[in-house]
Amino acid sequence: MDIIGMTALQEAKLAREAEICYAVLAMVTDYDCWHPDHDAVTVTQVLDYLSRNVENSQKIVRQAVRSLPRERNCKCASALAHAIPPPIARRSRRGQKKLALLVAST
Repeated sequence: MDIIGMTALQEAKLAREAEICYAVLAMVTDYDCWHPDHDAVTVTQVLDYLSRNVENSQKIVRQAVRSLPRERNCKCASALAHAIPPPIARRSRRGQKKLALLVAST
């Protein structure tokens, strides 16, 4: 699926750099900006869809969190494995301390 715009670009990059799993949950409020079969919408209609989207997104996030595995074995968890030479364990204590804010020591 495509999302119009680049609203999640920076967040996706930062999450990857921090080895955080990241996904976008996008909810539609109206189609009038691009769909030829839809007329203009009112603020009331948009707010109604937005309210329903909030309820739906809360349900989705709750279920998604329940479904998360206890142990991470995804590629996100090791995205920086080869990004910072030399390995963190071979760096000085000072270097390890600086990097500890970003990545776990291995």
